[in-house]
Amino acid sequence: MNKTVLIDVDMDGSYKYKLQEAFKKVDKTIVKYNSDGYKVVSMLPLIAGDYEINEEENKSYGYGYSFTSGIIIVFEEIEHV
Repeated sequence: MNKTVLIDVDMDGSYKYKLQEAFKKVDKTIVKYNSDGYKVVSMLPLIAGDYEINEEENKSYGYGYSFTSGIIIVFEEIEHV
């Protein structure tokens, strides 16, 4: 049996701080499910993005960027023989 967990990390903003928090959430989740008899099968980042466009007379610009907004972790139950 597999279990899927979504971890909300929303990396937009203070990147270094949120990276530390995201790592703690992922680590805590993996440790919990490992102790419950599951192993990690896969991890998938969820990517979001934002953009800004400014159109003024004689000058205009636009930019966009992406960031990790969440992580999906799939666990598989370890079979005991």
